[in-house]
Amino acid sequence: MKTRIYVRKGRDSDRDAVFRFCEKTWSWGDYVPKVWDRWLKEENGRVFVATINGIPVGISHLSIDKPHEVWLSGARTNSNYRRMGVATAITRRCLEYAKKKGTQIVRLVTGSDNVAAKVVLQKLGFKPVAEFVEMITENITLERSKKSRWAEKNQTGAIWNYLQNSETYNRAAGLYTILYHWFSLEKEDLKRFLEEQKAIVHENEKGEVDGLTLIDNATAREWHENTMQTCYIDGDYNAALDMTRFLRSYCYGSGVKKIYGFTCNHKPITTALEELGLELPDSMEIMYEKRLSEV
Repeated sequence: MKTRIYVRKGRDSDRDAVFRFCEKTWSWGDYVPKVWDRWLKEENGRVFVATINGIPVGISHLSIDKPHEVWLSGARTNSNYRRMGVATAITRRCLEYAKKKGTQIVRLVTGSDNVAAKVVLQKLGFKPVAEFVEMITENITLERSKKSRWAEKNQTGAIWNYLQNSETYNRAAGLYTILYHWFSLEKEDLKRFLEEQKAIVHENEKGEVDGLTLIDNATAREWHENTMQTCYIDGDYNAALDMTRFLRSYCYGSGVKKIYGFTCNHKPITTALEELGLELPDSMEIMYEKRLSEV
């Protein structure tokens, strides 16, 4: 007899059971206990819990980031209930909810070494659209950059036009990340980065934009570290090298101790970051998406 899996909205009373099966997600534990209360209160979010015989055995978090897009994260299954269809049932429920809310696309990311997750995603019709890596350095030094500077507010149009013809933007599926949460990089997002002075541009000999790096201190805010992260890097090897030198010099002057280099897995960029001592990880993050017209 097939086990019946029931998926419902998460409750505060699920806390203990969920935290128990999240204890060993990674060697250091899991971030779910730190965000659980926030997730339950989100107006544009929803936690779904899968139960078997009334016992919580799996979870997933859904966030409606923009009217047209949804982000899935925090998918966990109790190790005693794997290979029973728990992850599939929760993800299907997330897709149904997202479609009911009128959104158009659902995205999530999983490690390139997570075979089980990739099997479930393929079954549900998700398609891999981009690869990302997180490269890290604690070697924060004063450097000299040649053609990089902070972008100015009046450059929004020029930078946006550059992105529309960028191979990197296409490879990244038009996405940027803050922590491990990816968003579509639209013109309004770009404008916000520029207004907050979180955009570095590289220019060629003619003064035309030929590189872009977006940054944020979300890692410092969320993880209580003196750190900075890149949200998006675009440009050839020389542009990426020069912009990263500019960023490292800025971090040096600001007392930042570590840089998390999130970037699309594009060889000219990752090679430049490696040249400056950022370490390439053993695995990549694979971005999957599904158009809800396919549900």
